[in-house]
Amino acid sequence: VGATPVGNAINDWSELDDYLAHRMPDPHAPGRLDRAKATLAVHGDDKYCVALVCPALFERLHFLRGMENTLCDLASNELQLARLLEALRDNLIELIREWGQTRISGVYMTDDWGSQTGLLISPILWKKHFREHYRLIIDEIHRWDKDVIFHSCGNITRLVPELIDLGVDVLDPVQPEAVDIDAVGRQFGGKIAFCGGIGVQRLEDSTPQQVKDAIRHSIDTLGKPYGNAYILAPANVITPSVPFENIYAMFEACHEQ
Repeated sequence: VGATPVGNAINDWSELDDYLAHRMPDPHAPGRLDRAKATLAVHGDDKYCVALVCPALFERLHFLRGMENTLCDLASNELQLARLLEALRDNLIELIREWGQTRISGVYMTDDWGSQTGLLISPILWKKHFREHYRLIIDEIHRWDKDVIFHSCGNITRLVPELIDLGVDVLDPVQPEAVDIDAVGRQFGGKIAFCGGIGVQRLEDSTPQQVKDAIRHSIDTLGKPYGNAYILAPANVITPSVPFENIYAMFEACHEQ
């Protein structure tokens, strides 16, 4: 379920110039969005379709450099890091301009910033290295009149005020196993829409009734008090180990609300 890189394109900073000059993907490559455009031709007018930009910035960075290198770079290789981040940001903005000319309704961008208990880096480092890049990316998405759906697994409660200030429209996935969804609802409800809320880490161990109760609680906590600005969805992938009766109960509870 999912994928993890086993090699990195920039193992040493001596490779940066070559990567930037010759190996970065071309966001304007002919045919890049042809399959998406074919789907949008069928569904774009009567469905809420989103462009999946995965990974966005931080994940793209550590896919290229490796996680250990990336975390060290934040403290010890700031000049090279800044060059690469700027290039990744500009590349993404150009890709967003391609998407902006299509019939999508929003851009779904993914950067996992949270562990189960907190952020992967300090808020100070996040603001220093990433905040301004996100502002430019989000502003570009809004310039095309598209919604911004920001996905970040884990406990990112300390980043949510920043994301709201930057103009993120939808926060995903509001992971019940990692955050207090009651507190998230009270603190941020009405300032940002929510997506997710259905915990999946214990979904295989729950009874169907427990699944239904959890979904009703998510709706009452994240949706009803705030004008139903809530997209009910699993907080992550539903794995094959989840009993079918629990999946059935999940859909049944959704339709009962």
